[in-house]
Amino acid sequence: MKKDVATRLRGFVDSTDRSFLAGTFRTACLPISVLYSLAAKIHHSLYDFGIRKTTRVPCVVISVGNLTMGGVGKSPLVVWLTDYLRSSGRRPGLVSRGYKAKKQTTIRRRDKINAEESDDFSQYRILNDEAREFEIRFPDVPYFLGRDRVEVANALLKRHSDVDVVILDDAYQHRRIARDLNILVLDALNPFGGRRVVPSGFLREPLSAASRADVVFLNRADLISKNERLAIHDSIASCAPRAIWGELAQRPTAVYCRETSNLKSDHFALQEENYRDWLAKSKTKRIVAFCGLGAPAGFRKTLDAEGIKIASFVEFPDHCAYGVSELKRLSQAVTETNADLLLTTMKDFVKFNGSEKLGAPVFALGIGVQFLSGESDFCAKVQRLF
Repeated sequence: MKKDVATRLRGFVDSTDRSFLAGTFRTACLPISVLYSLAAKIHHSLYDFGIRKTTRVPCVVISVGNLTMGGVGKSPLVVWLTDYLRSSGRRPGLVSRGYKAKKQTTIRRRDKINAEESDDFSQYRILNDEAREFEIRFPDVPYFLGRDRVEVANALLKRHSDVDVVILDDAYQHRRIARDLNILVLDALNPFGGRRVVPSGFLREPLSAASRADVVFLNRADLISKNERLAIHDSIASCAPRAIWGELAQRPTAVYCRETSNLKSDHFALQEENYRDWLAKSKTKRIVAFCGLGAPAGFRKTLDAEGIKIASFVEFPDHCAYGVSELKRLSQAVTETNADLLLTTMKDFVKFNGSEKLGAPVFALGIGVQFLSGESDFCAKVQRLF
Protein backbone atom coordinates (compact mmCIF):
# COMPACT_ATOMS: atom_id res chain seq x y z
CA MET A 1 0.00 0.00 0.00
CA LYS A 2 1.16 3.55 -0.63
CA LYS A 3 2.87 5.39 2.20
CA ASP A 4 1.00 8.32 3.73
CA VAL A 5 2.38 11.86 3.79
CA ALA A 6 3.71 11.63 7.36
CA THR A 7 5.66 8.45 6.61
CA ARG A 8 7.12 9.92 3.42
CA LEU A 9 8.08 13.14 5.23
CA ARG A 10 9.87 11.15 7.89
CA GLY A 11 12.09 9.62 5.22
CA PHE A 12 12.91 13.12 4.00
CA VAL A 13 14.00 14.23 7.45
CA ASP A 14 15.76 11.15 8.88
CA SER A 15 17.82 10.60 5.69
CA THR A 16 16.42 7.13 4.98
CA ASP A 17 14.91 8.49 1.76
CA ARG A 18 17.84 8.84 -0.65
CA SER A 19 15.86 10.28 -3.55
CA PHE A 20 16.85 13.52 -5.28
CA LEU A 21 13.74 15.26 -3.99
CA ALA A 22 14.50 14.24 -0.39
CA GLY A 23 18.10 15.40 -0.71
CA THR A 24 16.95 18.75 -2.08
CA PHE A 25 14.56 19.13 0.86
CA ARG A 26 17.32 18.47 3.40
CA THR A 27 19.67 20.92 1.73
CA ALA A 28 17.02 23.63 1.60
CA CYS A 29 16.27 23.16 5.31
CA LEU A 30 19.91 23.25 6.38
CA PRO A 31 19.92 26.99 7.38
CA ILE A 32 16.93 26.36 9.66
CA SER A 33 18.74 23.40 11.20
CA VAL A 34 21.80 25.55 11.90
CA LEU A 35 19.64 28.07 13.75
CA TYR A 36 17.81 25.33 15.65
CA SER A 37 21.11 23.71 16.60
CA LEU A 38 22.47 27.04 17.85
CA ALA A 39 19.33 27.64 19.93
CA ALA A 40 19.63 24.14 21.48
CA LYS A 41 23.30 24.73 22.36
CA ILE A 42 22.49 28.05 24.03
CA HIS A 43 19.61 26.50 25.96
CA HIS A 44 21.73 23.69 27.37
CA SER A 45 24.75 25.94 27.99
CA LEU A 46 22.61 28.06 30.32
CA TYR A 47 22.14 24.96 32.49
CA ASP A 48 25.74 23.78 32.09
CA PHE A 49 27.07 27.10 33.42
CA GLY A 50 24.48 27.38 36.18
CA ILE A 51 22.69 30.41 34.74
CA ARG A 52 19.50 28.39 34.68
CA LYS A 53 18.99 26.26 37.77
CA THR A 54 17.87 22.66 38.00
CA THR A 55 15.36 21.65 40.67
CA ARG A 56 15.76 18.50 42.72
CA VAL A 57 12.84 16.42 43.97
CA PRO A 58 13.11 14.39 47.22
CA CYS A 59 14.00 10.99 45.76
CA VAL A 60 16.33 9.32 43.27
CA VAL A 61 15.60 10.35 39.66
CA ILE A 62 16.53 8.29 36.59
CA SER A 63 15.99 9.74 33.11
CA VAL A 64 15.57 7.66 29.95
CA GLY A 65 15.64 9.57 26.67
CA ASN A 66 16.95 9.86 23.15
CA LEU A 67 18.57 12.31 20.74
CA THR A 68 16.41 11.72 17.68
CA MET A 69 12.85 12.80 16.98
CA GLY A 70 11.51 9.34 16.25
CA GLY A 71 10.92 6.40 18.56
CA VAL A 72 14.01 4.41 19.50
CA GLY A 73 12.22 1.64 21.39
CA LYS A 74 12.61 3.09 24.90
CA SER A 75 9.41 1.57 26.31
CA PRO A 76 10.71 -2.03 26.71
CA LEU A 77 13.78 -0.64 28.53
CA VAL A 78 11.57 1.44 30.84
CA VAL A 79 9.54 -1.70 31.56
CA TRP A 80 12.72 -3.68 32.28
CA LEU A 81 14.07 -0.92 34.55
CA THR A 82 10.78 -0.71 36.44
CA ASP A 83 10.75 -4.46 36.95
CA TYR A 84 14.39 -4.45 38.05
CA LEU A 85 13.82 -1.68 40.60
CA ARG A 86 10.77 -3.47 42.01
CA SER A 87 12.68 -6.75 42.31
CA SER A 88 15.42 -4.82 44.16
CA GLY A 89 12.93 -3.71 46.80
CA ARG A 90 12.39 -0.21 45.40
CA ARG A 91 9.09 1.59 44.82
CA PRO A 92 9.32 3.31 41.42
CA GLY A 93 6.99 5.87 39.89
CA LEU A 94 6.97 7.19 36.31
CA VAL A 95 6.77 10.75 35.00
CA SER A 96 6.35 11.69 31.35
CA ARG A 97 5.29 14.69 29.29
CA GLY A 98 2.30 12.74 27.99
CA TYR A 99 2.28 13.55 24.29
CA LYS A 100 -1.26 13.14 22.85
CA ALA A 101 -2.68 12.01 26.18
CA LYS A 102 -6.39 11.21 26.46
CA LYS A 103 -8.62 11.04 29.50
CA GLN A 104 -10.08 7.58 29.02
CA THR A 105 -8.18 4.35 29.58
CA THR A 106 -9.38 1.79 27.08
CA ILE A 107 -7.84 -1.37 28.44
CA ARG A 108 -7.59 -2.67 31.98
CA ARG A 109 -5.90 -5.76 33.33
CA ARG A 110 -8.35 -8.58 33.99
CA ASP A 111 -6.93 -9.21 37.47
CA LYS A 112 -6.84 -5.63 38.77
CA ILE A 113 -8.51 -2.29 38.09
CA ASN A 114 -6.88 0.76 39.62
CA ALA A 115 -8.85 2.95 41.96
CA GLU A 116 -9.67 6.36 40.50
CA GLU A 117 -7.37 9.18 41.46
CA SER A 118 -8.72 11.94 43.65
CA ASP A 119 -9.75 15.19 41.97
CA ASP A 120 -6.57 16.90 43.19
CA PHE A 121 -4.41 14.58 41.08
CA SER A 122 -6.69 13.60 38.19
CA GLN A 123 -5.05 16.18 35.89
CA TYR A 124 -1.85 14.10 35.98
CA ARG A 125 -3.68 10.88 35.07
CA ILE A 126 -4.80 11.84 31.56
CA LEU A 127 -3.05 8.94 29.83
CA ASN A 128 -1.47 8.58 26.40
CA ASP A 129 -0.81 5.31 24.56
CA GLU A 130 2.54 4.66 26.26
CA ALA A 131 1.09 5.24 29.74
CA ARG A 132 -1.88 2.99 29.01
CA GLU A 133 0.46 0.22 27.86
CA PHE A 134 2.51 0.66 31.02
CA GLU A 135 -0.62 0.53 33.20
CA ILE A 136 -1.42 -2.90 31.79
CA ARG A 137 2.00 -4.23 32.73
CA PHE A 138 2.28 -2.47 36.13
CA PRO A 139 -1.18 -1.52 37.41
CA ASP A 140 0.20 -0.73 40.89
CA VAL A 141 3.03 1.59 39.71
CA PRO A 142 1.96 5.27 39.63
CA TYR A 143 2.38 7.06 36.30
CA PHE A 144 1.80 10.83 36.17
CA LEU A 145 1.93 12.95 33.01
CA GLY A 146 2.39 16.67 32.33
CA ARG A 147 4.63 19.23 30.65
CA ASP A 148 6.23 20.54 33.87
CA ARG A 149 8.20 17.51 35.07
CA VAL A 150 9.15 19.14 38.39
CA GLU A 151 5.52 19.87 39.21
CA VAL A 152 4.40 16.43 38.05
CA ALA A 153 7.11 14.58 39.99
CA ASN A 154 6.31 16.49 43.18
CA ALA A 155 2.59 15.75 42.70
CA LEU A 156 3.35 12.05 42.26
CA LEU A 157 5.47 11.99 45.43
CA LYS A 158 2.76 13.84 47.35
CA ARG A 159 0.10 11.37 46.21
CA HIS A 160 2.36 8.29 46.61
CA SER A 161 4.67 8.98 49.54
CA ASP A 162 6.22 5.50 49.41
CA VAL A 163 7.81 6.11 45.98
CA ASP A 164 11.61 6.28 46.37
CA VAL A 165 12.69 6.52 42.71
CA VAL A 166 11.16 8.42 39.81
CA ILE A 167 11.79 7.32 36.22
CA LEU A 168 11.57 10.19 33.74
CA ASP A 169 10.44 8.90 30.35
CA ASP A 170 11.67 10.92 27.35
CA ALA A 171 13.34 13.68 29.36
CA TYR A 172 16.87 13.86 27.94
CA GLN A 173 16.29 17.42 26.70
CA HIS A 174 14.27 18.50 29.77
CA ARG A 175 16.99 19.99 31.97
CA ARG A 176 14.96 21.74 34.68
CA ILE A 177 14.50 18.63 36.80
CA ALA A 178 17.72 17.27 38.29
CA ARG A 179 18.48 13.62 37.72
CA ASP A 180 20.89 11.16 39.34
CA LEU A 181 21.28 9.00 36.25
CA ASN A 182 20.94 10.05 32.61
CA ILE A 183 20.30 7.18 30.19
CA LEU A 184 20.54 7.77 26.44
CA VAL A 185 18.99 5.24 24.05
CA LEU A 186 20.03 5.00 20.39
CA ASP A 187 18.25 3.07 17.65
CA ALA A 188 20.84 0.96 15.84
CA LEU A 189 18.84 1.26 12.61
CA ASN A 190 19.24 5.05 12.55
CA PRO A 191 21.28 6.15 15.58
CA PHE A 192 22.13 9.70 14.58
CA GLY A 193 19.21 10.78 12.39
CA GLY A 194 21.36 11.78 9.45
CA ARG A 195 23.72 13.65 11.84
CA ARG A 196 21.73 16.84 11.33
CA VAL A 197 19.31 18.67 13.59
CA VAL A 198 15.68 19.01 12.46
CA PRO A 199 14.34 19.80 9.92
CA SER A 200 17.24 18.75 7.67
CA GLY A 201 17.95 15.79 9.95
CA PHE A 202 16.26 13.86 12.73
CA LEU A 203 18.32 15.00 15.73
CA ARG A 204 16.61 17.01 18.47
CA GLU A 205 19.97 18.59 19.34
CA PRO A 206 23.57 18.24 18.13
CA LEU A 207 25.29 14.89 18.59
CA SER A 208 27.67 16.48 21.09
CA ALA A 209 24.74 16.40 23.56
CA ALA A 210 25.58 12.73 24.13
CA SER A 211 28.21 14.08 26.56
CA ARG A 212 25.44 14.46 29.19
CA ALA A 213 24.78 10.71 29.24
CA ASP A 214 25.89 8.47 32.12
CA VAL A 215 24.73 5.35 30.25
CA VAL A 216 24.28 4.82 26.51
CA PHE A 217 22.30 1.86 25.17
CA LEU A 218 22.35 0.82 21.53
CA ASN A 219 18.91 -0.68 20.99
CA ARG A 220 18.18 -3.32 18.32
CA ALA A 221 21.95 -3.90 18.14
CA ASP A 222 21.41 -7.44 16.88
CA LEU A 223 19.94 -6.09 13.63
CA ILE A 224 23.23 -4.55 12.42
CA SER A 225 26.75 -5.87 11.90
CA LYS A 226 29.55 -5.88 14.47
CA ASN A 227 31.50 -3.28 12.47
CA GLU A 228 28.47 -0.99 12.38
CA ARG A 229 28.06 -1.33 16.15
CA LEU A 230 31.74 -0.49 16.69
CA ALA A 231 31.44 2.61 14.49
CA ILE A 232 28.44 3.86 16.48
CA HIS A 233 30.26 3.17 19.75
CA ASP A 234 33.31 5.12 18.58
CA SER A 235 31.15 8.12 17.66
CA ILE A 236 29.54 8.12 21.11
CA ALA A 237 32.82 7.50 22.95
CA SER A 238 34.26 10.66 21.40
CA CYS A 239 31.44 12.65 23.04
CA ALA A 240 30.89 10.64 26.24
CA PRO A 241 34.06 8.70 27.03
CA ARG A 242 33.03 7.94 30.64
CA ALA A 243 29.52 6.69 29.85
CA ILE A 244 28.67 3.03 30.38
CA TRP A 245 28.01 1.37 27.01
CA GLY A 246 25.44 -1.36 26.57
CA GLU A 247 23.79 -3.15 23.66
CA LEU A 248 20.20 -4.39 23.62
CA ALA A 249 18.00 -6.60 21.49
CA GLN A 250 14.22 -6.55 21.46
CA ARG A 251 12.49 -9.90 21.79
CA PRO A 252 8.79 -10.81 21.71
CA THR A 253 7.68 -12.21 25.06
CA ALA A 254 3.90 -12.53 24.84
CA VAL A 255 0.90 -11.97 22.58
CA TYR A 256 -2.26 -10.24 23.75
CA CYS A 257 -5.82 -10.20 22.50
CA ARG A 258 -9.13 -9.00 23.83
CA GLU A 259 -11.20 -11.26 26.04
CA THR A 260 -14.07 -12.58 23.94
CA SER A 261 -16.32 -12.79 27.02
CA ASN A 262 -16.21 -9.04 27.54
CA LEU A 263 -16.87 -7.58 24.09
CA LYS A 264 -19.39 -4.95 25.19
CA SER A 265 -17.41 -3.48 28.06
CA ASP A 266 -15.88 -0.01 27.77
CA HIS A 267 -12.88 -1.14 29.84
CA PHE A 268 -12.00 -4.53 28.45
CA ALA A 269 -9.57 -7.09 29.79
CA LEU A 270 -6.79 -8.95 28.04
CA GLN A 271 -5.89 -12.53 27.38
CA GLU A 272 -2.15 -13.17 27.46
CA GLU A 273 -0.48 -16.05 25.65
CA ASN A 274 3.13 -17.18 25.58
CA TYR A 275 4.76 -15.89 22.41
CA ARG A 276 6.28 -19.23 21.34
CA ASP A 277 2.97 -21.03 21.79
CA TRP A 278 1.18 -18.38 19.73
CA LEU A 279 3.85 -18.47 17.03
CA ALA A 280 3.56 -22.24 16.66
CA LYS A 281 -0.20 -21.92 16.09
CA SER A 282 0.12 -18.97 13.69
CA LYS A 283 2.72 -20.28 11.22
CA THR A 284 0.08 -20.97 8.58
CA LYS A 285 -1.90 -17.76 9.21
CA ARG A 286 -1.95 -14.82 6.81
CA ILE A 287 -0.95 -11.77 8.84
CA VAL A 288 -1.33 -8.03 8.26
CA ALA A 289 1.05 -6.16 10.56
CA PHE A 290 0.67 -2.45 11.30
CA CYS A 291 1.98 0.22 13.66
CA GLY A 292 1.96 3.94 14.35
CA LEU A 293 5.46 4.39 15.73
CA GLY A 294 8.22 6.94 15.42
CA ALA A 295 10.42 4.21 13.94
CA PRO A 296 8.19 1.66 12.17
CA ALA A 297 11.19 -0.03 10.55
CA GLY A 298 12.21 -1.35 13.97
CA PHE A 299 8.92 -3.23 14.41
CA ARG A 300 9.11 -4.59 10.87
CA LYS A 301 12.67 -5.83 11.33
CA THR A 302 11.75 -7.45 14.65
CA LEU A 303 9.03 -9.42 12.85
CA ASP A 304 11.44 -10.37 10.08
CA ALA A 305 14.09 -11.46 12.58
CA GLU A 306 11.53 -13.69 14.32
CA GLY A 307 10.56 -15.29 11.01
CA ILE A 308 6.96 -14.04 11.18
CA LYS A 309 5.61 -14.07 7.63
CA ILE A 310 3.78 -10.84 6.83
CA ALA A 311 1.31 -10.59 3.96
CA SER A 312 1.17 -6.78 4.26
CA PHE A 313 2.76 -4.15 6.49
CA VAL A 314 0.86 -0.89 7.03
CA GLU A 315 2.58 2.19 8.53
CA PHE A 316 0.81 5.06 10.28
CA PRO A 317 2.16 8.29 11.84
CA ASP A 318 3.54 8.18 15.38
CA HIS A 319 0.83 8.24 18.09
CA CYS A 320 -1.84 7.60 15.43
CA ALA A 321 -5.39 7.91 16.81
CA TYR A 322 -6.93 5.33 14.41
CA GLY A 323 -9.95 7.12 13.07
CA VAL A 324 -12.22 6.21 10.18
CA SER A 325 -9.61 6.59 7.42
CA GLU A 326 -7.01 4.50 9.28
CA LEU A 327 -9.49 1.73 10.02
CA LYS A 328 -10.50 1.75 6.37
CA ARG A 329 -6.86 1.22 5.34
CA LEU A 330 -6.55 -1.74 7.70
CA SER A 331 -9.82 -3.27 6.52
CA GLN A 332 -8.70 -2.87 2.93
CA ALA A 333 -5.37 -4.59 3.69
CA VAL A 334 -7.22 -7.51 5.30
CA THR A 335 -9.48 -7.86 2.25
CA GLU A 336 -6.66 -7.58 -0.29
CA THR A 337 -4.51 -10.22 1.44
CA ASN A 338 -7.33 -12.42 2.73
CA ALA A 339 -5.69 -12.10 6.16
CA ASP A 340 -6.56 -14.24 9.17
CA LEU A 341 -5.39 -11.72 11.77
CA LEU A 342 -3.86 -8.29 12.37
CA LEU A 343 -0.68 -7.94 14.44
CA THR A 344 0.51 -4.71 16.05
CA THR A 345 2.38 -3.27 19.03
CA MET A 346 0.96 -2.81 22.50
CA LYS A 347 1.31 0.95 22.06
CA ASP A 348 -1.10 0.77 19.12
CA PHE A 349 -3.32 -1.98 20.53
CA VAL A 350 -4.41 0.07 23.55
CA LYS A 351 -6.25 2.45 21.19
CA PHE A 352 -8.63 -0.25 19.94
CA ASN A 353 -11.78 -1.14 21.87
CA GLY A 354 -12.73 -4.31 20.01
CA SER A 355 -15.77 -2.90 18.21
CA GLU A 356 -13.88 -2.01 15.02
CA LYS A 357 -15.04 -3.85 11.92
CA LEU A 358 -11.72 -4.85 10.37
CA GLY A 359 -12.51 -8.31 9.05
CA ALA A 360 -9.95 -10.01 11.28
CA PRO A 361 -9.05 -10.05 15.00
CA VAL A 362 -6.29 -7.77 16.32
CA PHE A 363 -3.38 -9.18 18.32
CA ALA A 364 -0.59 -7.27 20.07
CA LEU A 365 3.03 -8.35 20.37
CA GLY A 366 4.54 -7.76 23.80
CA ILE A 367 8.22 -6.80 23.45
CA GLY A 368 10.96 -7.13 26.06
CA VAL A 369 14.65 -6.23 26.06
CA GLN A 370 17.55 -8.66 26.11
CA PHE A 371 20.96 -7.40 27.19
CA LEU A 372 23.71 -8.28 24.75
CA SER A 373 26.32 -6.39 26.80
CA GLY A 374 26.62 -3.91 29.65
CA GLU A 375 24.00 -5.38 32.00
CA SER A 376 26.24 -5.94 35.04
CA ASP A 377 27.86 -2.49 34.84
CA PHE A 378 24.47 -0.85 34.43
CA CYS A 379 22.89 -2.70 37.37
CA ALA A 380 25.85 -1.82 39.59
CA LYS A 381 25.49 1.84 38.57
CA VAL A 382 21.79 1.80 39.47
CA GLN A 383 22.41 0.15 42.84
CA ARG A 384 24.99 2.80 43.77
CA LEU A 385 22.28 5.47 43.44
CA PHE A 386 20.74 4.21 46.68
